[in-house]
Amino acid sequence: MTFFSKLIRPETRGKKNFERGRAAEARGDFAKAETYFGEGATAYDEYFAGEPGDVRPSHLAMAGVCYTRAGRYEDALRVLAECVERKEIPDAFLNAGYAAAKLGRANEAARYWALYPSWAGQRKVESALNAQVRAIRAGAADLGAACEAVARAVFEQDKINGRDRNFREAGRRTSEFRQGY
Repeated sequence: MTFFSKLIRPETRGKKNFERGRAAEARGDFAKAETYFGEGATAYDEYFAGEPGDVRPSHLAMAGVCYTRAGRYEDALRVLAECVERKEIPDAFLNAGYAAAKLGRANEAARYWALYPSWAGQRKVESALNAQVRAIRAGAADLGAACEAVARAVFEQDKINGRDRNFREAGRRTSEFRQGY
């Protein structure tokens, strides 16, 4: 950590590491993504421990994704539940369900995944989530396999999005629509 990095606000560090982690995942560099998400989670810990005032839902969603990817599922559920109450961000529902499934809370995972908004336009993810919700409600779900199927669907959807959509406006790269941050 350099002298100047101490001057950067924790939520800014969290957001940058979140973005770096997403980019590393898109490249298939999952070890580097894990490092970035871990650094993002640490930055958001610092942010939430301070006097953040009114936390934006986008910060809650990004923190929840960082916590989920870092394996801190209780923390992820805590911030994502607050995010979901305040704003309908598709990644918040997706990752809250994933964290609940990792914790063995099948009904909670099914509830979050069932609420995943169809307006997000992410057909592969939506299809995988619907299949997992049906399996959970039928009582025939293996939550580990459900998490794997959802992660695979998200990775495949991200590849489709990267190939089919042009996420540039006025020469600047923008967030993909599914994120809704």
